[in-house]
Amino acid sequence: APSANAQTPRLLSPSAGIQAGSVSIPDLVEQVSPAVVSVLVEREVERARGAESFEEFFRFRFGEPFGNRGAPRGRRERDDDDNVQRMSAQGSGFFIDNTGHIVTNNHVIEGSDQIRIRLANGEELDAELVGADALTDLAVIKVTPPKRQKFVDFAHDVNLRVGETVVAVGNPFGLGGTVTSGIVSAIGGENRQGQFLDYIQIDAPINRGNSGGPTFDLQGRVVGVNTAIYSPNGGSVGIGFAIPARVARATVNQLIDDGSVTRGWLGVSLRELDATFAAAIGRTSTKGAFIEDVLEGTPAEKAGLRAGDLVLRVDGQDIDDTIDLSRTVSSYTPGEKVKVEFVRDGEDRTLTVELGKRGSEDTVAENDVSANDNDTDVEARLGISVEPMSARLRDEFRLSEGGDDSLVVTGVSRGGAAAEAGLRPGMLILQVDGEPVSTLGALERKIEAAIKDGKDAVLLRLQAGDSKRFAAVPIDADSE
Repeated sequence: APSANAQTPRLLSPSAGIQAGSVSIPDLVEQVSPAVVSVLVEREVERARGAESFEEFFRFRFGEPFGNRGAPRGRRERDDDDNVQRMSAQGSGFFIDNTGHIVTNNHVIEGSDQIRIRLANGEELDAELVGADALTDLAVIKVTPPKRQKFVDFAHDVNLRVGETVVAVGNPFGLGGTVTSGIVSAIGGENRQGQFLDYIQIDAPINRGNSGGPTFDLQGRVVGVNTAIYSPNGGSVGIGFAIPARVARATVNQLIDDGSVTRGWLGVSLRELDATFAAAIGRTSTKGAFIEDVLEGTPAEKAGLRAGDLVLRVDGQDIDDTIDLSRTVSSYTPGEKVKVEFVRDGEDRTLTVELGKRGSEDTVAENDVSANDNDTDVEARLGISVEPMSARLRDEFRLSEGGDDSLVVTGVSRGGAAAEAGLRPGMLILQVDGEPVSTLGALERKIEAAIKDGKDAVLLRLQAGDSKRFAAVPIDADSE
């Protein structure tokens, strides 16, 4: 007999009458919901001071507990040892084949020592972890499936558009078989720089416990895997995020085949190009990925890439920004050789790189530049004060050995362009526009040369501690 926990799918929104083409949402739900499961996890933790705070963190990360559905706190089972307790929580997942593979989120199963699933009919099965990938927040678990267990497929070559209707099925707050619907609100896009994936943003209500559940289009294809919500109050506010099917399919296939995901790696640190920085390196476009540093012994160093190179293409694929380069390189497997097209000193170049396997700056007190009649051109033009390296400065800023032929930043105008570019007192200026500078006069001459060339900014090569980076600092050409 079905468990008392079994629940038929409930449609929360919109009304059952809404249709898209010949497929109604109720028909879609009936078709796909048997493939969706609850993922039940447990782990053993030590009781310690602050255990209540840990429980709140655990509930936030894993979702609501399944031992006391709807209750405000997770299920805790005390072991014989009073210092140990079992904690339980749950998320969602879905079958992707008839051999028992189930996709869920990495953060749902991470750290657990026992995994079970609950089928749509309430039956529970033991599951084992096949593999997980923290970068994409995906995991695959496996069970011995019942005969004729239904499963769903990832969409192939689907081009979702903003405004399309999607349906999410999952297990929010322990309520199995819950269905919500909405539209695609955004795909990647503006103000999402720095993220590895172009997440699909949907407004279908997604809550804790939905993590790992599928998002369907109206043809019953999985177009995304629910992974996160934006929530100032802990509940759904209509901003949910799903991992795109294209990424999920490739990641899941690797996890099933190898138990882990391997990605190509260059071994460089990168920085974005804004208009000021582009001007400083003589570019009118902000396209590309600027190499700020090349790590020692990495594929990039072995191939001959250098700090200051601007990567424009990899194997003929245009690179828009730093994240685009990271994604592109990560799509290759370690050991593959790729052609990297870049600009160095204004010249287009190409190198072949054999990719490897993908595996802070010191903080100093901020000083203001004092304004007086004896301000140098550097202070007026760039908003910084500098001095050649000396024993006094080395002691004052606690600088390590080396850098004898560099300039030390001794002050930065508060709120000025240099401060916005990240300059801080104690940093070393190694180069200006690609040439070494060790005297104040040399720096002033480089600034004047940049003004004569019509440049709006100069490119500084900086060092803070053991870290080196570039910074584009605008020139105040009108200063007297």
